[in-house]
Amino acid sequence: MVSLAGIFLHGFGQRYDLPAPLALYLFAAGGVVVVSFVLVVLFAGGRVGAKAIAYPRVAVPLLTPIARTPWPRFVGGLIGVLGLAAVIITGLFGSTDNDRNPAEYLTWIYFWAATVILSGLVGNIWYWLNPWAAIYDAVSKYARIRPAWKLPKLGIWPAVVTYFAFGCLELTSGMANRPLIVAIAAAGYTIVTLAGMAVFGRDEWLDHSEAFTVLFGIIGKFGPVEAERDELGRITAVYLRPWGVGLLQPGPAGWDRVVFVVLMLSTLAFDGIEATESWQNFTVTLEPLWLPLGAWGFFAVRTAGLVLLTAAFLLIFIAFMELVIYFGNRRGDLKTTATAFAFTLVPIALVYNAAHNYSYVVVQSQGLIPLLDDPLAKGWHLFPALAGYKVSFALAQASTVWFAQIVLIVVGHVIAVYLSHLKAGEKFRTAQRALLSQYPMLLLMVMYTMTSLWILAQPITAGG
Repeated sequence: MVSLAGIFLHGFGQRYDLPAPLALYLFAAGGVVVVSFVLVVLFAGGRVGAKAIAYPRVAVPLLTPIARTPWPRFVGGLIGVLGLAAVIITGLFGSTDNDRNPAEYLTWIYFWAATVILSGLVGNIWYWLNPWAAIYDAVSKYARIRPAWKLPKLGIWPAVVTYFAFGCLELTSGMANRPLIVAIAAAGYTIVTLAGMAVFGRDEWLDHSEAFTVLFGIIGKFGPVEAERDELGRITAVYLRPWGVGLLQPGPAGWDRVVFVVLMLSTLAFDGIEATESWQNFTVTLEPLWLPLGAWGFFAVRTAGLVLLTAAFLLIFIAFMELVIYFGNRRGDLKTTATAFAFTLVPIALVYNAAHNYSYVVVQSQGLIPLLDDPLAKGWHLFPALAGYKVSFALAQASTVWFAQIVLIVVGHVIAVYLSHLKAGEKFRTAQRALLSQYPMLLLMVMYTMTSLWILAQPITAGG
C-alpha cells in the first residue's frame, strides 16, 4: 500500500511557483466578479417582485415513477447504514494508524468532502443516504414509535450547536486523525440521533436538531434536481432547474439559519487558515500560554480561533446587511433581510469546499482502495488484487489544482452575485433600489473572492 503520510491535508506536498504574482490573480478574479455584476444588471436588472425569483424548470417524467418507489430510499439507506457501520467497526477494531484505517477515509473524504460536492452537483442525496433515518424507518415498520415529548421551538439552533461541535472535532480537537475517536463520535451521535427521533419525532428531530440533514437540505437547494411533494411528503413530480436558483425559494427567517450558513463559510475558511504560515506563527507566539495545558491548551487556542473567525464573519455580514437596507432605501427587517441574503452565499461555501478539498478527494480518496483487502489490519486478504494499488497523482499536479481552484472560486462568486441581485429585486421591488442595495454585496463578494484565493494559495506557494 502507498502511504499518504507525506501528503498534506488538502495540500500538494511540493511548492508551486505561480506563473504570475499572486496579487495579479487576486485582482483579476475580483475583476471578473465585478464584470459579472455589470452583466447581471444589464440582462437581469429589470426583474423585480415575485418575477425576480421565478426560475424555469423542466419536468422529468421518467424520474418521477422511480422516485416514488421505495427502492431509491432502500438502496441509499443501505449504503448509508453500511458506511456508518464500517466507520464504527473499523474505527474501534482496526489499525490505530489513520493512513491504514478506512474510518478516516470514509468519514473525512467520502462523507464530509465528496458527499457535499455531489449534493451540490446533483441535489440532496443525503435524503436517500441518511443512515439514521433508514434505521428509524426500518424499526418503525415492525414497532410503532410514538413521540413522548414535543420538541421545544428552538428553530435550528440545536443543529447549529451540533454542526459547530462537528467542526471542532475536525478542526480544533487534534483528534480527527484518531480512528478510535472518530468511531466513538459516530456511535455516540447515532445513539443521540435515534433517541431524539424516538422521543421527539422523526422529522421534527431531523429538521431541527440533526446538523447533516439541515446542511444537506441547504446544499440540495443549490442542486439542479427538484422534487415536488404533497402534504404527506410523497414525491409527486421531479424537475430539473438551473444550478443555484433553488436558494431563491422563500423560507423561514431566523438568526439560527444565518449563523448556520456563516458557520459553513467560517469552518471552511478556518481549515484553510490553519495551513498558513501566519497561523503557525501565531500559535508559536502563544505557546507559553497553551503549551503547559497540553492537549487542552491546543484545543482551546484553536477553538477560540474558530469562534473569533465565525464571530468576525457574522459581524461583517450583518454590517453589510445594514448597508444593503440603507442603500435600498427601505426600512426592512434586519433578520428577514439577513436570512434572505445569507442563502445567496451558499454557492461560495460550496465552491470553496470543492476547491479546498480538490486534491483531498482526487488523491487521498484512493488510499481506501488497498485497505479493502484488509480493513481491520488483521492480516486478511479479502481482495488480493487491490492490495498493490498505487495512488495516481495524474489530476493533482499543483498547477492543475491551482487553476481549477481559480475557476471554481470565480464561478461560485459569480453565481452568488447573480442570486443576490435577483433576491434584491424581490425584496426592494424597484430596479433602482435593487441596484443600489447590491453595491455593498458586490464589495462583500469581491472581498470573499480575493480572500478565498489567498487562503487557497498559501499551501501551494509555501511548499511542503
